[in-house]
Amino acid sequence: TMENPSGTVSNSDLELAGGLLHLEAIAQCFDVRERTVLSKTDNLNTLFWQRKGSSTTEKVPAHLLRLFGMHQRFHRYVPRHDYLSGPSNPVADATSRDFNLSWPQLLTSLSPYIPKGASCQIWTP
Repeated sequence: TMENPSGTVSNSDLELAGGLLHLEAIAQCFDVRERTVLSKTDNLNTLFWQRKGSSTTEKVPAHLLRLFGMHQRFHRYVPRHDYLSGPSNPVADATSRDFNLSWPQLLTSLSPYIPKGASCQIWTP
């Protein structure tokens, strides 16, 4: 970021970590054994790392991708990773950017995108 220009963690590294947390939330809330799990991202670096399952660096992505593999084997699911552009997914964009809102405020702002009568579950790792 502009506040830490010499930092060693990139936005793509954070997106990759978020992808792993996403799969953990799914594994904790649903029985994913012997299932194909679809996960979408708007970060192309993350998408290609996840699809390949490896990176050409020894930095953060390599360690996270190792955790992806361990997670997949432990929970016995088949991961599938696809691209979804940011503007096409206002829910993911809001939950990753609107940190100043409380949960009720965030859910109210997202109400146009949530099916009527559906309930939401807030998962905290």
